Amino acid sequence: MANDYLTRKIQKNGALSKVLSLSYPEFPYNLLMKLLRKKDVFLNGKRVADASAEVGDEVRIFIKPNAINLKTLFINEDILAVYKPKGVSSDGEYSFASLVAFVYENAVLLHRLDTNTDGILLFALNPRAEELLLYAMMKGEVIKEYRAVVYGEARFKNATLTNYLLKDSKAGKVKIYDNHVKNAEKVTLEATTISIKDGLSTLKVIIHGGKTHQIRAQLAANGYFIIGDGKYGDDRINRLYGKKSQELTAVKVTFALSNDPLNLNGIVITLDDN
Repeated sequence: MANDYLTRKIQKNGALSKVLSLSYPEFPYNLLMKLLRKKDVFLNGKRVADASAEVGDEVRIFIKPNAINLKTLFINEDILAVYKPKGVSSDGEYSFASLVAFVYENAVLLHRLDTNTDGILLFALNPRAEELLLYAMMKGEVIKEYRAVVYGEARFKNATLTNYLLKDSKAGKVKIYDNHVKNAEKVTLEATTISIKDGLSTLKVIIHGGKTHQIRAQLAANGYFIIGDGKYGDDRINRLYGKKSQELTAVKVTFALSNDPLNLNGIVITLDDN
């Protein structure tokens, strides 16, 4: 029964119906409101349908893991692949990973997707799989395919883009260079144009491994920013197309492990609508 409770702290003063989602950002808003209506929410130990809450108050929700509707794309005894929606952080205390771990107790996140990137997120279900896959990702043996919609008429045909990526922690961004600079890491991606319409191009993008913001920053540096991207794109053009978050989705994962004791090579994980 204790495992059916998730305890958090209130993040903002206000009516619980207005601020509850700040404490549980990984949960759908409609689900949180349903829990409130059923009085499955406890504020400072008291069961409530709604109430005034203050920063630091303790809030608990009662929900069984099997009541959470995750979109599970693949699972065996070693790995789990789940669809992460836009608008929720991959990792951290209040994150999509914490939600997945609530449903699948042993799930350990293997990589990240940016908050406003949706798609396939991989988890290990045991320490052996975690160690093997983290090493394989470091070696570029876990291949991730994305769909990106970029501004401009990009005409890529099996193109390989090679640049150097340098993190700028103060700005919360990365910088892309054509030539090596101190502390920069070499990054490559493969891009193929799928379609062009209304001044936008839909690309298939493949990366082996991947760095923070790599696809977003690297495509922008090569002349084609992802539409909706406020960090590496153009806000004026984003508004023109009515896009508030980047059009980037992780759609496919394949494995090319040189050491494959878990028999993952040959497994292909895709989104249903890919």
